[in-house]
Amino acid sequence: MSGNFRLTAWQKKQAALLYLFSSTTYLEGLKGRVRDLRLFAEGILDTSHKEGRDSKLRSRQWGNRNTGENWENNAWPFLADFQRSISEDIANRASNIYNKTSTHQCARGMAEYSMQWSTPDEERQFDSMFSELSRYSRYIDQTLDRTTRATRWTDFGLTLAWQRHSTEFPTLPKMLPRVDLVAESGQLPPKTGIYVALDDPHATLQFAWTGSVSGGLLDATTFNTTGKSALSAVGRARLWLDGDAMLRFVLNNLSNPDLTNDSFFEESRTPDLAPSLVARNAFTSHPSRWCYVELVKDEFEPVDFEADDTPQQARRFDAGEQCKEAGFYFSPAETNSRRYFEPGEWFPHLRSEYGKTIWQWDHDQDK
Repeated sequence: MSGNFRLTAWQKKQAALLYLFSSTTYLEGLKGRVRDLRLFAEGILDTSHKEGRDSKLRSRQWGNRNTGENWENNAWPFLADFQRSISEDIANRASNIYNKTSTHQCARGMAEYSMQWSTPDEERQFDSMFSELSRYSRYIDQTLDRTTRATRWTDFGLTLAWQRHSTEFPTLPKMLPRVDLVAESGQLPPKTGIYVALDDPHATLQFAWTGSVSGGLLDATTFNTTGKSALSAVGRARLWLDGDAMLRFVLNNLSNPDLTNDSFFEESRTPDLAPSLVARNAFTSHPSRWCYVELVKDEFEPVDFEADDTPQQARRFDAGEQCKEAGFYFSPAETNSRRYFEPGEWFPHLRSEYGKTIWQWDHDQDK
């Protein structure tokens, strides 16, 4: 049952990403990367033993601290434990139990031990492999993290993730919102899988599971006033990705304390850094009502099957102008300013430190 609720193009892309990152196949990909790293480490350890490197690295002052023997006895077990933990996580999936990876613990443990027993090229290769592994696992951890009240994924993060993974989706799996499978933030979901907020079209989707208390639905991560303003000004297709457009948004909103009070505001006024500046200050969270998103087996549809939710023209009005279209509007000049205007009503001035009062059409027109 889907009722009248429909997923937008962007929500379907989010769901596809989250189903990928929470899949056992993706977790098995991490296990393979850890295995490859272990084999590489074992290979350079064998080379070190054959060349007798440790005999040149032992000293009265440091003992065997910089030797391959010390790394093999103390750092290598972190990799073994990491690989073992992934196997356990894969097994737990059969019981609908999901966990973050042990990537961070492994990295911290190995960082305590010297790799001076390896050549600079060998160490660079090891570090490169671990960095790629960490980036890969970060998508799993962002999806399964339960250390915060609200979902860790933001619109910004998922947009960048889509840019990296879009080539893996020549088509999207067909998805059906199940309005008969609904739960509130703080509750366990009725079924393991991806959930979309029924009461906020800007909320990022989330993954929840039934096999443990930690799998419950979190609060929604969504746009605050600054985020809505950026979306309205830049448009969905260019949001976060068009550095020039994001910088123009920043420069047009120099009275916005959300942006100007950022610790890195001055150095972030560039096309490369403006998207991150806005993203650091564009989100808030709230409890929500969530609906299960079902994957329809063996059915697919084109990625660009509908308009990409980009407004043809941002509807922005200065205070003192008359409303021409009935609906909900908000102003970045004041939090919680969202209100309904009828045609002919005058958009009012708001007294705030933000500066000029501009009223913008709210893409969320639900009461």
